Amino acid sequence: MYQSSPSSWRGRGGYAPRRGRGGAPLRPVRREVQPDLGKHPLGKLLQTIKPSDLLSVNLPLGDPAITNCNDIASYNWLNSATPTIVVPGRPPLWTPLPTSQQLKEDSGEYYRDPNAARAPQFPTEPAVRAIMTSNPDFETSEVDVFACGSTLGNLLRFVRSIDKAFRFHVQLVGNTVFFIRKENDPKELIQGVHGYGHTFPEAYAPWERDVKDSETHQRVVQYTLGALKCLVRFECDGFLKDKTDQATAPSQKPGGGSSLTDALDAMMSTASYTPSTTTPLQVKTGGSKVPRASVFDLKTRSGKWKKEFDLEDILPVLWLKQIPNFILAYHNGSGRFERKDISIRDLTDEFKQWEARNQSAITMLCTLLKKIIEIARAEDSGKLDVYSPRAGMLEVRKQHGEGVEVLPDALLAQWANEGVECHDEEEEEDDDDYGGHSPGGFYGGYGYRGQYDSDDDGDMDFTACSVEECGYCGKCTY
Repeated sequence: MYQSSPSSWRGRGGYAPRRGRGGAPLRPVRREVQPDLGKHPLGKLLQTIKPSDLLSVNLPLGDPAITNCNDIASYNWLNSATPTIVVPGRPPLWTPLPTSQQLKEDSGEYYRDPNAARAPQFPTEPAVRAIMTSNPDFETSEVDVFACGSTLGNLLRFVRSIDKAFRFHVQLVGNTVFFIRKENDPKELIQGVHGYGHTFPEAYAPWERDVKDSETHQRVVQYTLGALKCLVRFECDGFLKDKTDQATAPSQKPGGGSSLTDALDAMMSTASYTPSTTTPLQVKTGGSKVPRASVFDLKTRSGKWKKEFDLEDILPVLWLKQIPNFILAYHNGSGRFERKDISIRDLTDEFKQWEARNQSAITMLCTLLKKIIEIARAEDSGKLDVYSPRAGMLEVRKQHGEGVEVLPDALLAQWANEGVECHDEEEEEDDDDYGGHSPGGFYGGYGYRGQYDSDDDGDMDFTACSVEECGYCGKCTY
């Protein structure tokens, strides 16, 4: 295990997520991408909320903390012409190279939201399918909020008065209020990708052979936030084998060990497919479960500028995702990473300290979640649009027109009926074929091409940015 150097964890850090991190010199800042209201009009305004409105509200909020966190499901997206997930899948394995290597700078196209890019009609469907596959008797009626790191991260930034425009959809299904991230286009690309945020994890955290065709590992955890029971989906960058229990540690197939050759093979296997948007989502079983205690988030940055990393930049979103391990890797400014410049840190104590310092913001977040839930339950359709044009203002609106569905009809019924399995008429009777797409899905009939970025957001000059921490504001510096 690498040891962290205390001096490397202060100051402003240059970071971005897996498939979108890097540490190249700062580039000119580009204009921040805003929600496209012309392409996706807003509906009728129901309520405007300011942070000050959340300070004195008499609601049963519970303790301002995250408690009772448990793994619920996980899955890998496969690089396949047919939209396919593997449950439970497995994250890439942290396998540092024995000697330093000169890595090539990142290139290519990467989507902001892999779930929307591969399942544009129903981006939340893969996570729900994974839950139903892993836990057929899962008690859906006990879930108050189903969200992702992006939507919760946006709300946490709002209550902390951090300026970033955002928008997401809301739908009440049974007793659960779903938050669905809303991009201008499911194929929206990260602009200005550079640095070594793709090539470093491909070399140091490759996919193992039984999941080698994977593109991203997604996880769903359940926890209590205040008095609310939440399911939160997010992407993780990999796992540490020495933090897995023997009962859950993946078993290597013969010849399945990771090596420099394997890492280079993974880096060379970059061909991508264009999944059909009309083909039902395929769900296969494979991989193996790894415990939450072993998963990590990874950031890279340039050591050329001798700037130190401020852990406060990433703690809020890693706290929301409850990812307990953080790897920080410095390079020499041109892509060479030395072992001494790579550190691993357990954030468990930092999470507790961050909660203690941010009791007011967490209370406001719980209050805001309660308000959105109440409005959704009072709305006849159960469908809302949450839009924040700037810091200090959040609008809760009806969805424009008839709105969109968060899940296919059969899966909506299954969730609302507490796990009673339903089938669409057009669904093929195949164990690996979970269908149900309809023309009225979240993004309609958009296609997919190339690769994508993390489960979290993107735009602008992203060398010092990440999806969920700042939403790829393009303003972060080293």
